[in-house]
Amino acid sequence: MTTVHSEREAKFEGTGRFDPEDFRKLPAVEQVREEEPEELDAIYYDTPDLRLLTHDVTLRRRSGGHDEGWHVKLPAGDGARTEVHAPLRAGKPGDVPEELRRRVVAYARGRDLVPVAHLRTHRRRHTLLGANADPLAEVAQDSVAAQSLEHVPAARGGAKGTGTTITKWFEIEVELEDGDADLLPAAARRLKKTGWRRSTAGHKVDRALADRLAAVTRQRPPAACGKRGPDAKALRKGSAGDAVMTRFREQLTELLQVDPGVRVDEPDALHRMRSAARRLRNLLRSQRRVLDRSRTEPVARELHWLTAALAEARDHEVLAERLHDQAALLRAEEHAPRAALKGLAGRVRDQERARHDVAWREVLALLDGPRYFALLDALDNLAADPPLRRGRAAKPAVKQARKAAERDRRRLEKRLAAERDAPAGREKEKALHGVRKAARRLRHCAEAAEPYGGKRARRLRKRARAVQKLLGGHQDAVVARRALLPLAAEAHSRGADTFGYGLLFAVQQRTLDDARHALPQASRRVTAPKLTRFP
Repeated sequence: MTTVHSEREAKFEGTGRFDPEDFRKLPAVEQVREEEPEELDAIYYDTPDLRLLTHDVTLRRRSGGHDEGWHVKLPAGDGARTEVHAPLRAGKPGDVPEELRRRVVAYARGRDLVPVAHLRTHRRRHTLLGANADPLAEVAQDSVAAQSLEHVPAARGGAKGTGTTITKWFEIEVELEDGDADLLPAAARRLKKTGWRRSTAGHKVDRALADRLAAVTRQRPPAACGKRGPDAKALRKGSAGDAVMTRFREQLTELLQVDPGVRVDEPDALHRMRSAARRLRNLLRSQRRVLDRSRTEPVARELHWLTAALAEARDHEVLAERLHDQAALLRAEEHAPRAALKGLAGRVRDQERARHDVAWREVLALLDGPRYFALLDALDNLAADPPLRRGRAAKPAVKQARKAAERDRRRLEKRLAAERDAPAGREKEKALHGVRKAARRLRHCAEAAEPYGGKRARRLRKRARAVQKLLGGHQDAVVARRALLPLAAEAHSRGADTFGYGLLFAVQQRTLDDARHALPQASRRVTAPKLTRFP
């Protein structure tokens, strides 16, 4: 059985004095309790080219200690990490448990997971306790001996060999339990006074494999050169290039972080993955003027492929809850035909969840395929080798943000005009969906501009989101109305009363009418030219 929790810790290195009782002087610490010492033996796994570690992911099998077992640690943003734990019996050495393997697929991308380091640690442990003996943090003093396991190609006619490098060091690790976040910096200040400093390595294995990690970093794609390649000015703080690449890396990190959640079907994970992919695609499209389009356009097309491939599973996920909640509200109405609505809420949710499960398994096959891995590699390459055009990327970020937002605002205006001229029926629905996509792109553009565009960028983002949300409900109703007919037919074939499906169909029609009625006012608020006149 696996468990998941969020981890927040800090590591320190040095050779100074260390007295655990010094931590009594930290905020809220009332007592320091000594725990049993531990002997830890860990094997770390990665791809031969260290794909996991270069993305700040660790995978290990550790025996000994109070939390022995398999562990995978993944970045979760803001300095936090998500740790997934499985017992030792979940997999023998070299046989990574399937659930943990799924958690790192987006980083390994089809490559083998092999032992890369062997660490032995003697650990002294102390728990910092609060006023009610609540555990605030654990302090571990570690003496570490590390062996690098480097697989080398076999000599001609011989067996494959393994090169090793052994290193030793001391470190202190402080991990929060129930303590406040300010406990870590307070511990850092206390340790600094006695000769300890923040570790330059994020994890023990980073230090054990420092030379190999440095070599991998040097092998990244070289910086582009020539007239269109980036230079120091294009990436300096406050430049358009820096703003675009900062946003790009944020969304790429989000895409990679949510991948494991999609693979285990966590709630809302599909939505988060689609949103990250859309933000990346819209960024590449909105910022075309500062980007080398010969490099970004192929990636933007593949991001569109990814969002489309996730659509069906996400639609069924949304419909399962939407139709369930609407059916429950219908049954709660004063004059509702309760006999016809009895059991409807649970039935429609089960029907849509069954459809979601089929579509989700198709998504899993896609996420294990070469096309998806190639897309992730292409995104990594753009992050490592920014596809910037020198002249425009070196200009102030606010100037480029203003121009990009104005282009997307005019794009939305054109979509709104086309919607007003579209005939009723499918053409009108298609035009409204186009307006929604344009509003979403404008919203994403405004999000990227917020650090530079001030109040107007925030106002633009909120108003674009309001239009997107309004038409998102409209699109959900279009999809639901289309889905209700086969759902009703399936229920009828099983002898169920289908009158309630007709009532749900009418609910969708009311949603469509309400959205179309509210759109003119919402659209006027977002298309005002002054909104894109950022400071």
